[in-house]
Amino acid sequence: MVKARLFDFKKFVVFVFCLHALLGCADELSRTLDRSEDVVISNVEIAVLEDDQVTEKDNETFFEEPVVLPVHLGPLLAPQKKEATNASSYSIGSYFPVLSDDAVASDSAVSASSSQSQPLLETAEPWSPAIVSFLDAPIDRESKYVNPLTKPEQSHESSKKEVVPAKKLAVDSHPKMPRIAILIDDLGYNRQGMDSSLMLPTEVALAILPSTPFATQTALTAQKQKRITLLHAPMENQRELKLGPGGLYAKMTEHELKATLSKDLDGLPGIQGVNNHMGSLLTTKADSMKWVMETLKGRSLFFIDSLTSPKSVAKKTAQEYGLDTVSRDVFLDNIRTEQAIDKQFSRLLKLARQHGSALAIGHPYPETMAYLKKRLNHLEQDGVRLVRLSDLLTTSPSVLTPSEQ
Repeated sequence: MVKARLFDFKKFVVFVFCLHALLGCADELSRTLDRSEDVVISNVEIAVLEDDQVTEKDNETFFEEPVVLPVHLGPLLAPQKKEATNASSYSIGSYFPVLSDDAVASDSAVSASSSQSQPLLETAEPWSPAIVSFLDAPIDRESKYVNPLTKPEQSHESSKKEVVPAKKLAVDSHPKMPRIAILIDDLGYNRQGMDSSLMLPTEVALAILPSTPFATQTALTAQKQKRITLLHAPMENQRELKLGPGGLYAKMTEHELKATLSKDLDGLPGIQGVNNHMGSLLTTKADSMKWVMETLKGRSLFFIDSLTSPKSVAKKTAQEYGLDTVSRDVFLDNIRTEQAIDKQFSRLLKLARQHGSALAIGHPYPETMAYLKKRLNHLEQDGVRLVRLSDLLTTSPSVLTPSEQ
């Protein structure tokens, strides 16, 4: 009995559970149906709104003026009606509005009078292709055809113009090779010195002492070689050393000094210039130097300042008188050894590279002659060039008035 009641109770519980589940499913189905109806209604409203918009837009543009296309795009076109995606959603009245009887009667008279002159719609002509205007090249009526294979004719004005060469810049020119010049002093006393000096390159100049045993012979031989020769004029020194014949002294008057110098110049044939022998005293005397330069100017001779004194005014005075002049840079053989001479020669090359040119003075010593004979044959390796003494001379215009001279 108890078991039977327990079994009935289980059935009752299962029945209640199933009934509750069915009620829940029914409620959920009802809510789903309500949401679907709302969506359908909203979609219908949107569709109706879109139809209204399309209808208004079509009504505005359908009876507008025909669209006239450019020539290159085709003939006259009338606006076309848009195809409706859904025929049932559009009415005929939206495209073709219905007129009232009064409107038709009033318009019939106007259309009757105007139909004879002008049709309601223009007849479309058959389309024909046209060239796009913006692709056409601009036509220049005044331009002439130019054959690309023929050369253009040059006008007479352009042919007459002279071609002006471009200015030569500093970078366009090669740097000049440093130059050196050499002068050998004290010639005329011995044959050996004469012979060895005349065997040097002809660019080497010779300075000859006046009234010496081999002075004339040295001058004549050098003249045949077209070598530059100078009068090696003896001038008074501060050490009171003997000058020999033809010496010039500070105590001499203007007449005495000019007469002695003129005699020395006349005794040597082919003389082209003068330099001082010793002269550490006389070259510092302004008056004596003026008399010397006046004599040289009258004979168109140049002057070389041996620069035996740092206080020398010889070069300055020569420039004042407008003479070609230059001063000595190096003495080669104050010390008569090959090593000392080589050191001085290296100094000569250094000065030439720094200033572009340099002048050395030597003497006809055996050591000097031997060194120069060997060394002057290899100057190309040193990058310098041996030139004539006249190439180093500088000219200055005379600053003195005729009355001062």
